[in-house]
Amino acid sequence: MLECKAAMVSYTQANRAKRVLQQHGISSAIHRLEHLGPEGCGFVLNANADCGRVSALLSREGIPFRSPQEGRGVR
Repeated sequence: MLECKAAMVSYTQANRAKRVLQQHGISSAIHRLEHLGPEGCGFVLNANADCGRVSALLSREGIPFRSPQEGRGVR
């Protein structure tokens, strides 16, 4: 099973992203992340799908997100 993680600053964004993915048959879960980088606290959406597909769907809906590892030297 593939898993993709997308980090978001607000719970509202993460919840909206979860609904969008659900409409496309992708299951996901939201987890609070204490340190998301320069923005401070945030949320990570774990989606059971290919990252390219998740990225395309969220971008199409205008939902801002990034990899939770960005800025940490890990990809």
